[in-house]
Order: sequence, then C-alpha cells, then structure tokens
Amino acid sequence: MIFSELAEHLKALTTIEILADNTVSDITEVRFMDLRQTEFSSSILYFSNNLNGVTALPPQCIITDAENIEGLSTSGRSIAVIPEVDFGFIFNSAFQLIIDSHKDGYYESMMRTLDLVRNVDALIDIASQSFGASLVFIDRDFRILSYSTQIPVTDELWKHNIEQGYCDYEFIKAVRSLKSVQMADSTMMPIEVSCTSSPFQKFSCRVYCRDIWIGFLIVIEGYDSYRVEHVDMLRVLSGVLGYAVMKYEPSYLYMTSDYHRFLYNLVIGADASALPEAYMNLSFPSKMQVLYCRATGNQSIFPQEGILTESMTTILPGCHVIGRRRSAIIIGSQDILQKVGLVLSAFPAECITKIGVSLPFSDISTLKSHYDEAHDALEMGIMLDPDLGIYTFEDYGIYAMFRTVSEREDLSRYLHPALPILSDYDSNNGTQLELTLYTYLKCACSTTDTADALFLHRNSVIYRLHRIEDLCDIDLSDTDTGFRLRLSFAISNVINQRRTWSGKGLHS
Repeated sequence: MIFSELAEHLKALTTIEILADNTVSDITEVRFMDLRQTEFSSSILYFSNNLNGVTALPPQCIITDAENIEGLSTSGRSIAVIPEVDFGFIFNSAFQLIIDSHKDGYYESMMRTLDLVRNVDALIDIASQSFGASLVFIDRDFRILSYSTQIPVTDELWKHNIEQGYCDYEFIKAVRSLKSVQMADSTMMPIEVSCTSSPFQKFSCRVYCRDIWIGFLIVIEGYDSYRVEHVDMLRVLSGVLGYAVMKYEPSYLYMTSDYHRFLYNLVIGADASALPEAYMNLSFPSKMQVLYCRATGNQSIFPQEGILTESMTTILPGCHVIGRRRSAIIIGSQDILQKVGLVLSAFPAECITKIGVSLPFSDISTLKSHYDEAHDALEMGIMLDPDLGIYTFEDYGIYAMFRTVSEREDLSRYLHPALPILSDYDSNNGTQLELTLYTYLKCACSTTDTADALFLHRNSVIYRLHRIEDLCDIDLSDTDTGFRLRLSFAISNVINQRRTWSGKGLHS
C-alpha cells in the first residue's frame, strides 16, 4: 500500500490534511518517530505528535504538529496532518491497514507462485526470500519434508536435522517441553519455538490439509532480524503450503501404521520401554536386517514413501519402509540380504542409489544401533569403494570404528612398520609392492587370485611377495602378521579417506 492509498482509507476515520504527496514506495511498517532520528527507511510510515527539535522529516510521515513544520524540507516526501486527539486511534488503524494489505497481497503472490512452480520445494525456496530467513517444513513426527536452499539454514541444530532427514528423539522432547509449545492451541497462530541451545529466533505454524494437521512450517531467523509482518506472513504461507501439499504432493499425506510409527520412534532414538504399550503387541521376524538406501545422483526423483513401500513389499514381503527426502530405511527378515540386488534395481537409475546393510539382529528394541550400522557401512563404503552399490557392515564396520577413533587420536602410530617401508620403497623405485601386499591380503592370501586382480603372472606375484618379506623382515605365512597387516591397511584407508586403490597404487 502506498501513501496516497493509505490516506484515502484514513479520510473515512478522521480529518486528514495532505501537505505533500511525493512518494510511491510500498509501506511495509508503521512506527513512532524518534525525535533523535536522522536516518529513515523509505518503506516505513512514521508517526509523530511533536516536531520540536526535529531537523529532518522522514520520507513518509503523519504528524499532528503542523506549526513546527516550517523550515523543514518537504521535497520528495509524503506528509499528512491529523488532529492530535485521534493520534493513537489513527496509528493503530494505519498499522492494521498495512498488515491487512500485505496479508492479502502476500497470499495472492504465493498462490501465483504456486501456480507457476507446482512444487512444495520451490514454493518454500521462493517464500524464504520474502522472509529474508530460512524455512523448514516438517511433518508431525518431526521428519524433514522440505527446506529452503536459496536462504540456507545456518542454525547448527537444524543443519544437523536436515542432514539426517529427521529430528532426534531428545531434540523432539526438548521442543515439546517449551512452554510456548505446551500452551499452543490447535489453530494456525504462529508461536515462538526458540530455545537456549540456539542463538537464532524461530517461529512455527501448524500446516493443515482439509482440516487435518499434517506438520509444521518453521521460519528460522538468520543474520537479518524479523519484521513485524513475518508472523502474519507465516500464517498465510502455512495455508498456501497446505493447499500445495494436497494438490501437488499428496504423498506427504501418506497415512502411517502402528508398525511404521513404532519403528520410526526407535530409529530416532526413543527408548522402546517408554513408548505406548500398544506397540508391545507388534510382532517381528526372529532374525532381521536393516537396509539404508540413499540417492547420490538425481535426488528429485527419489521415490516418495508411499510409492516406495508398495514396490518394496513386492520384493520383500512383510518389510517396513521409512522414507525420507532422498533416502529410505527398510527393515525386513534376514533373507533381505539375498534380495538386496533387486532392491537396488527398483530405484530409478538416475538416482544412483547406494545401499548400506546392517548385521542380523533379533531384538527390535536395538533397531537404532543396527540402523547406525547400515548408515556407517554406506558412508564408509562410498568413501572407500565409490564404484560399488551395496556395502555391508560386516565388510566396512571396522573402517567405521577406526574413523570414530581417529577423531580422538592419531592412528598412524598403530600402523605396521611394513607399510611405510613399502611406501618409501615404491616411491624411490617405481614399484608396486604396497599395492601387491594389499591385494594379496584382500584376496585371502591367494597368489592366483592376486595375479588375476593385478593382471600379472602368478610367478611375478610370488616374486614380489618374497621381496616384501625380505625388505620388511616379515613372514607372510604367519597368521598374526597377516592380521596386523590387514588391520594396518584398514587404518591407512581411514587416515587417507580421499584415497583409493587403483592399478597405479595408492594415489590422491
């Protein structure tokens, strides 16, 4: 709303005299004028009932003191005079008019945007720019559904939540313990959800689809402060978002079963004994495994949870799927590993999906630790063998262990002395003894398999192994020595996380 439009509305409420009308800037806020101010925003309408001592007028203002305006420049400004008796009433009326005009305009703007993008992610991204702040959309279980990337989240807590695709159980408990959350009603009125663990202010608003509460929209303050109209903007955007979900992302409305809710709570770290007693009647196979599937390619076409559940239950009858934005957790019986190739092929090729596989387990209450196994297997597998698609914790668990230890201390002191000897010898002589030893150990000490892997004659491999024994003064037939060497190569791979083995040896 510009100054002339606002003045026309106020004429119906009081006597108003326009002294100057020279601006067309949109008014976004209404404030009292500080008599000490010398700098003003062109988008704010200032009110003042005392111009004594004022040396400059703001671009847009409403005053009651017309006598002291002489000597003050009105050039390029919009100024109106109202009776002093109506000052408070007109200030409040102008404030509400600005809020209402922006509310209506913002709704129309967001609906036009939605008609163009037809996508929740794009809507969230564009809307974040109107806030000048980050936006996060979560469901009722605190799973991340969408978040802004044009104005990325800088809050460390929420960056962590977004990275893993859900909020941890302890985080959820802390949020639910906030007084503002406990006292909130079921309306779409935004509430503050800031906490002492984060320096950023946050507001949250419920999102409804056809009167069904489906989640929360959260605005997270960045390095720019909130504006007054953000609260109403958040409420408007929540309504548009509910409509967007219903029309363009109905998969977000996928209704979950008791099994799904129980398993999801375990994955995010809830204590099974603290969950509702109704869950105790759920039955699971005597032996289970977890698959953690994640898209490393085109993430936008990763299957939504409902679609993924339908396809997976065909391949793995009786399995349970917990879907996320670009990943999924699949819990099934132990024979899941025999069909993991079929699972991998069920994802669109453009997704380039990778899968981590846990160890077998029997106690469903330990699901979180076995999900961590599948997750760690995938993380280490992608790091060490990026060309593969399936990684088991049985093969990559030791690397995950060493990575955890390496964060606290230098692991290089645990390396077998043979590794640095061979590395130096290869560098000085252009040989590949270190690679030969690594391959030999990886091939279960089979000279034939080592020769095949390195495209060498078996006698050449035997010669190299004897040379390694002489240089390092070791006996490769000794099982303890073999174990220490395998362990050392595992440590070396973790230390050099960005290195891979190839026919040219260990390289960056």
